[in-house]
Amino acid sequence: MEEDEKYNSAVDTLSERVRRILLRVPQNIKASTTEIRLRAGKPLGIISSSRVLFVDHDGGVTMQPTQQAFTMTKTDMQDCFVSICGWAVHSHQREMTDGYISVRGGHRAGIAATAVMEDGKMTAVRDITSINLRVAREIFGSANQLIHRYLTDRLRGLLLIGAPASGKTTLLRDLARQLSSGQTGRYIKICVVDESGEIGAASGGLIQNDLGLCCDLLSGYSKAKGLQIAIRYLSPQLIICDEICTESEIDAIEMAANSGVAVVTSIHAGSFDEFSRKPQAKRLLQTGAFEYLVLLEGAERPSQISEVKRTGELCLSY
Repeated sequence: MEEDEKYNSAVDTLSERVRRILLRVPQNIKASTTEIRLRAGKPLGIISSSRVLFVDHDGGVTMQPTQQAFTMTKTDMQDCFVSICGWAVHSHQREMTDGYISVRGGHRAGIAATAVMEDGKMTAVRDITSINLRVAREIFGSANQLIHRYLTDRLRGLLLIGAPASGKTTLLRDLARQLSSGQTGRYIKICVVDESGEIGAASGGLIQNDLGLCCDLLSGYSKAKGLQIAIRYLSPQLIICDEICTESEIDAIEMAANSGVAVVTSIHAGSFDEFSRKPQAKRLLQTGAFEYLVLLEGAERPSQISEVKRTGELCLSY
């Protein structure tokens, strides 16, 4: 039932017409759906158990679109977009220039649109052509292997490496919950820097996802700013954040590592070779923040560990 509720809470952010169709989808498909794909002029799609499925007018699903497939009109796209924004589109402009919208319930909508440029800088988006609504799921126990192997005796810096939809955020969420709730035999002071709102799903001053008893949440802060605030004012033993990318974020991680604070974070790459070719790889490893690099299986087996290396074992490609 919990998995259905997560699906339903994501669907509830869409327009009434589209919501009505998606709520008719079979229960077993709802429980394994990770993405809802909306594309103007194209069939309504969902990703369930790593399969692309198409939804018809009655909520039935097929692996190939049929004549009965529900096609998203331009009006459907506009109505869903406004609904996802909570009828306050302008309040999400900054997020949209970064390609996403934080959605209530901890879900996140990826946005494909036309960029509006002023003086060479992207200031807004228009003409939404597709939306990828990612269903945020809490999988209790998903971080068991990570915790038992690497974080029970002492806190260590970990860098999770995985392709999109490989379960990085799910692992970070469960790791925060377990460590801050004393499930390793002691309560760890955690600070989660949740720039996109996916980890904690804060709304109206309440944290909707379970991050445990001793976790502080900085929701909506940029990772660089949030890391600085956490170190200076919240005295964490461990900081958790998602999807490290920029130089300023790496600088903040280095500051944490040199302040006696462990960091667990993630980065997009489908293999150790792909990671080693990223321009951020050398700088990340030079921070000294990470003792282990954890490679995830991928979208076919989300949140499953494929391989672990010590930082010194990785040969970087320059």
